[in-house]
Amino acid sequence: MESNENNWKVGEIANLPRTEKMLKGDSTGYVHYIGSRYICIREATETQRGILMKVLGKAYRDQMKMVGGKPFGKDDHDDLFEEQRYYSYPFPTANEVKEVLDILRGNHSLLQKFEEAKMHVNPDGMFWVSETARKAILKKIPQVYSGRDGQLHNPSNDTNYYRITMVYFHKGQLTW
Repeated sequence: MESNENNWKVGEIANLPRTEKMLKGDSTGYVHYIGSRYICIREATETQRGILMKVLGKAYRDQMKMVGGKPFGKDDHDDLFEEQRYYSYPFPTANEVKEVLDILRGNHSLLQKFEEAKMHVNPDGMFWVSETARKAILKKIPQVYSGRDGQLHNPSNDTNYYRITMVYFHKGQLTW
């Protein structure tokens, strides 16, 4: 079941149009974007935003860079005439990941919807988040959130971790 409305039901696939937000630009531009297929994991109510979630697969540390002190995935790029532009789905916070995992753990039919959509996810896995830690005085590294222990950890360079992204919806408006 697919919908183009801005009021989805749990388990429904939402096809969002590509929308972009420029983070940083000069001769190299960095852009956050949303778009494509998401699955509704929580319906909107009068007082609570609904949540659409997309599982991007797994990624290694070297598939990211830091932009403006935050993790940035290398999800897409354009080679323009006088500049390059890189695109990344936004990274969720650890609290957002915790909320999503709490929803998924309690709903086996919803987990099945993700499997059917070829978006495999394990609620006890490790997930990239927007929080960072200092590795050296000036160098920041992205952190991963453990679905098993609910803590932030420094990532290993040779392990790939889940990447998810979310879009919130409420009263016809999308936020991310």
